Amino acid sequence: QSSKPIMEKKRRARINASLSELKSLLLEVIKKEGSRHSKMEKADILEMTVKHLRQLQRQKFTGSPKTDTNVLNNYRLGFEECAQEVTRYLSQMEVCDVDLRSRILNHL
Repeated sequence: QSSKPIMEKKRRARINASLSELKSLLLEVIKKEGSRHSKMEKADILEMTVKHLRQLQRQKFTGSPKTDTNVLNNYRLGFEECAQEVTRYLSQMEVCDVDLRSRILNHL
């Protein structure tokens, strides 16, 4: 039974360490937003963490389709530019077999 108080003490220490780390992370975010909350209770830290995570989750859902479209467009444009460069290069090569050139370009 003497191990229970020790285990409880370690558990509380882990909780406090995690809360302290959350507080530090939240203070970084708060400084960027211009708010001031240096004195926070444990409940405040947990509430602000939940609020911040919900905000990040909303941004992820609302922002990701736009980002995905941009990424896909950039990929497509890059691929087209690369294909044009290959076409230019192959057309300038004197040694390249016409059939080989044709197969490469059709592959693109």
